Amino acid sequence: MNGHNGSSYVPLLQIVLAWVAALALAAGHHAFCAALTNTIPSTAATLRWNSQAGASAINNAFAHLVSAALGVSAGTAFLQCAWKVVRKRALTVSGLDALWSSRTSMSAFLSGDFWKNARGIVMVSAIAWAFPLIVTFAPGTLTVGTSIVTTSSGCLVPAFDFGSSALLHDELNSVSKIYLRPSSLALRVVGATILGGRPLPPASPCGNCSYLISTSAPSFSCSLGAQNSDALTWPEQSVLFDPPPYVAVNLDITPSVNAYTGWDFEAEYTDYTSWGPADGGTNITCIVYNSTYHLNYTFVGSTASVSIEQIDQLQPASQLTDPDGDFLPDQLIHTAGFNATANYYAVLATLYSYLVGNITVFETGDSINFAYNPTSLALPETALVSSPSSVLPAGNLTWNANPTEAMQSLLQNISLSILTGSFDATQTTPTTCVYTDTLPFFTYHPHRLWLIYALGLGVTLLCDFVGMIALAHNARDGVGATKGRFSDFLKATRNGELDALLDLQKDEAERVRLKYGPVRSEGGRYAFARRESLYETDGGKERQRDSPLLT
Repeated sequence: MNGHNGSSYVPLLQIVLAWVAALALAAGHHAFCAALTNTIPSTAATLRWNSQAGASAINNAFAHLVSAALGVSAGTAFLQCAWKVVRKRALTVSGLDALWSSRTSMSAFLSGDFWKNARGIVMVSAIAWAFPLIVTFAPGTLTVGTSIVTTSSGCLVPAFDFGSSALLHDELNSVSKIYLRPSSLALRVVGATILGGRPLPPASPCGNCSYLISTSAPSFSCSLGAQNSDALTWPEQSVLFDPPPYVAVNLDITPSVNAYTGWDFEAEYTDYTSWGPADGGTNITCIVYNSTYHLNYTFVGSTASVSIEQIDQLQPASQLTDPDGDFLPDQLIHTAGFNATANYYAVLATLYSYLVGNITVFETGDSINFAYNPTSLALPETALVSSPSSVLPAGNLTWNANPTEAMQSLLQNISLSILTGSFDATQTTPTTCVYTDTLPFFTYHPHRLWLIYALGLGVTLLCDFVGMIALAHNARDGVGATKGRFSDFLKATRNGELDALLDLQKDEAERVRLKYGPVRSEGGRYAFARRESLYETDGGKERQRDSPLLT
């Protein structure tokens, strides 16, 4: 390599253009991620740029390209710094080996001579090793999350109409077709709700959705106190067990104006401890109302819930009448008013079969126990009793501290079980369904991406600045286009001054200090040689040293 072996603009352009390309690729990466923000990944069978797999591939490609461009820019600067170092200082052969291999081998950093004579190169090379971290962290700024998307549209949902059928009661098979008794469906639904302690679960008509409906059903209005205490009677028993634990009747607080009697409920209950009354008893009265339920149904996956937003109580059930009579004109088909009243009554009659009666203390000989009359009373299985059944044999019975709410919830749960509409699929009502879907979407964190790239670009720019200073020094000393190619290195090292190294042992040869400069025996050609074999340079001008040539 002669004193002027090429233009210094070539490596300068490599440094600058590679850095600018890295900046442009970083901006392109940002634009790509921003375009995907809050969009739903494509689920097409083919690989697309906006699919999760396609976006991941492009995301990683951008990070690799930015890292590669920064590596080219910093690598070119590194070579200029390396040539400047070997011209200014003499390094051992092992130090030179570490210098040139530091970009590809971590073991190069173990060389003491490398650290001693080329600290700046050590830092530049160490920074270059950090560029692959961009590939590790940059793709993580674009992720896939989930979002809840809601849409609304009109829909038909199931809702049982008490006036549209006779499903809850049986009728006499005659021309009169009057009410006979609760149907098997009523017995099954009421029994399952009471013993289960909760409404029967509704089935979703619309997948993941929610909707509001308003429909008619019976409800209780309960208060403490007895409005007709004379109706509460119980068998005579020992004063030790008076009042009894429980006595209840169904009656009409207001005389009924329809064909049915015994709509309402009244009871007296007493806590018992070790077979003795703990207090003097408490009365409760519940009046049945025809009511409008405002319901909120919500379905999420396999979970269904229904909440009562409000109950509007219209009139007592004992006051229900239908001005149109029991039958449609000239037909043996019952009117909606007859069906609703009969169905209401069937539900209440079934409920009262579990509640109406009495619990007394039965004592005979050495035996003592609670006696249920009738035996179908299921009070311990309801929320009306707060004590567990395991304490009953010891004569302990504790009632719910809030009996009015417990009684009202009991009939509300039964009404909700019926209103699900699962018993008659033909009964529907129009409403607005709010559909809910959990969808994947792209999430982009631009601050994190630019933090990563800003560190890479900034550190590279610092390395480039040092490299351009080194390039200017190299050009001034006549070593302008030292691109670090193998041909450059071959030309730089082929000279007779190094032949003497072949006669040395490996350890001795590695300790010989070489410097890159104008070799006297080569007529000033730049190459690696011992310091004594070089002309001294001063501002690009060669000056012969006073020391003798190495022979």
